[in-house]
Amino acid sequence: MRTWAAALAVVGAMAGAAVAQTTAGGAQLVGGFTQLFISPCGEPYRGRPGDPYPVALWFKQADLNHDGVIDRAEFRADHAGFFDALDSDGDGVLDGTELGFYEHTVVPDVFGRPAPRLGALALPGREGAGLVLVQGTGQPNREPGLIPGQENAHGPLGDLNPQRREKRVLEGAAAYGLLAEAEPVMAADADLDGRITKAEFLAAADRRFKRLDKNGDGKLTLDELPMTASQAEAAERARRGKR
Repeated sequence: MRTWAAALAVVGAMAGAAVAQTTAGGAQLVGGFTQLFISPCGEPYRGRPGDPYPVALWFKQADLNHDGVIDRAEFRADHAGFFDALDSDGDGVLDGTELGFYEHTVVPDVFGRPAPRLGALALPGREGAGLVLVQGTGQPNREPGLIPGQENAHGPLGDLNPQRREKRVLEGAAAYGLLAEAEPVMAADADLDGRITKAEFLAAADRRFKRLDKNGDGKLTLDELPMTASQAEAAERARRGKR
């Protein structure tokens, strides 16, 4: 059984102590950890350089009977356990104070500063396909369109066919999760009232499980999970480095 409160305290302490440090490649360095995975329920898992990507840590934790698959009940249990850990007053609702604790203490390196901009990388075959991680800063353009102000010898890009679309930026936890959700805990707020009940959180678990269970067999295996954007970008860097 997880000691949730202790685990959150340790994670928050490590993250809060080192959010300003970066590796030479620009990755966030948190207590010596340079890899980050945000589980579907929003819980952070971290890995050191050379470790397997920490999605494996989450999978092992969520696979309660250790049979190599995560079924819907285990997926819901993973959500329920993290909800209970965040619900410090035990009232069955996550409010502004508890959400603030999650964002600023549990994962301050994600929500306490702008998300790191990874290298340009298309993400085919994923939820949210077509998103591209770009270097630099700026707000994502929600509407597809031309990159403003750019022209070539034939005139504005609007004269070209096909038209180019502006690259987008993944914000918050989106680069580190399986479903590209910017804030997985708040994403469960179905009625948008700024408060998340446990029923809402478990309903979000059911929706997420369905999205990840592509073949509809009622179970998830580690090898069928999509790569996170961060994981895919690191794999691409490693591939280029071996050339």
